[in-house]
Amino acid sequence: MGGVINKFNFNQILVVFLYMKITQHTTSNLITKDSSGCLWLFGLFFVVIAGTFAAGLLGLFTNLHELNELERAAIWFVSLAGVAAGFWFIYSNPSIKVNFDKREGEALISITGLMKNETEKYPLNEIKDIMIKESKDDDGDPIYAIEMILKSGSAISLTKLWLRNKEELQKNIDDIKNFLN
Repeated sequence: MGGVINKFNFNQILVVFLYMKITQHTTSNLITKDSSGCLWLFGLFFVVIAGTFAAGLLGLFTNLHELNELERAAIWFVSLAGVAAGFWFIYSNPSIKVNFDKREGEALISITGLMKNETEKYPLNEIKDIMIKESKDDDGDPIYAIEMILKSGSAISLTKLWLRNKEELQKNIDDIKNFLN
């Protein structure tokens, strides 16, 4: 009796936690948020675990005297690399909030993350299209992101991460286009 075992795909689990959500929709405002919350938790996991080892080398471990200098150096290297990797995960995955405001006639894009707080404004009448951009992951499977295309031809990304849930992204695009029209 043969069966096919599906390989575990971490990206399919991430889809549950990572995608653009419409957080407010009124007649004059539509606000979307693209958050990388579970990647921030993943980064925090690295920082806490590796930081514990670094703290241990600073005297938290009571049996520190049992380690020779090479072992201590190796633990320092791994600990600092883990802390750096955790902070990189958090830093490189900011939250993107877009406020389409009909009263002000602009789209306000706020990018917030670790040591990052940027704001961009674009007139609503300069928005030509909101569309899905498609690419391929390492396995050749399709992944998607949302872009805002301006009349000047510039493309502004409204999502930081490339995701697999095309249907949910398309629904959000349809809601944004209906709001803008």
